[in-house]
Amino acid sequence: MTTSRSTTGLTETGATSWAPSVATAARHPSPPHDACGGQLTGLSGEITSPRYPESYPNDAECRWSIGAPDGGTPLTLVFVDFQVEGGQGCGFDYVAVFDGPTAAAPGLGRYCGSARPPRTVSSTPHLLVLFKSDFNIAHSHQRGFRFAFTFSFRNFSSPRYPNFYPNNLQCQWSIQLPPGYRVRIFFLDMDLEGRSSLTGGCDYDHVAAFDGGAENGSLLGQWCGQDSPAPITSRSNWVLLMLHTDRNTAKRGFSIAYVGGDQLQQLKRHHPVPAPQDAPALLAHG
Repeated sequence: MTTSRSTTGLTETGATSWAPSVATAARHPSPPHDACGGQLTGLSGEITSPRYPESYPNDAECRWSIGAPDGGTPLTLVFVDFQVEGGQGCGFDYVAVFDGPTAAAPGLGRYCGSARPPRTVSSTPHLLVLFKSDFNIAHSHQRGFRFAFTFSFRNFSSPRYPNFYPNNLQCQWSIQLPPGYRVRIFFLDMDLEGRSSLTGGCDYDHVAAFDGGAENGSLLGQWCGQDSPAPITSRSNWVLLMLHTDRNTAKRGFSIAYVGGDQLQQLKRHHPVPAPQDAPALLAHG
């Protein structure tokens, strides 16, 4: 099957680095090196809490207002990592998401603890992400969070997800973008048969990613169990993902999102780049 055109654009490298084309919001009373929040208008990006992955500061208040550059496209928000002080009703430290540019918009969720928030899709071309921490962190280390936003996430999952996948599978997903672009993959959920007790490797059920669109390409990673991989970026415009299951022990499987972009330009220059003119292809069989 063929997906619609992938867009690409701005990558925000945390809470303290900004693109020249992005207007930053008014700073809240935190130490200068912990300044955070801003107005985001790129086609895609990644945001982290202050000091991530180290413990975030006390008394922080960060507001990221994300708007579609064309003024009319809903956006998708995915939390890649999440660890915020918990508490009943998330009354201490929390992340809140609003379906609009301000906190007066309808709330889409309020999150704390270590459970990763669900994937969120706006009903408007704007989202506000609000992070607040109180004067005290109950535990010695809370690394905060990392989330990605885009107007062009594509998703796929293992067969029958979130129910148990079948045994004896050999499935392949081929993601191909126009030349000059790369593939950024986010692992939203993973629950496969665990590692071998003898070798410590993923000898049974596993998912693997190869650069270049073929099994003889460079291995980007192999995962199993309840691994929570960091996002991966291809070195070429083509990625092959493979799921292998044996005849025993089935689990829930996995859910993956991906976005296309000129990652080298994004990481080096931090400003929007043109969207590819050709549609990315996602070919799946298994």
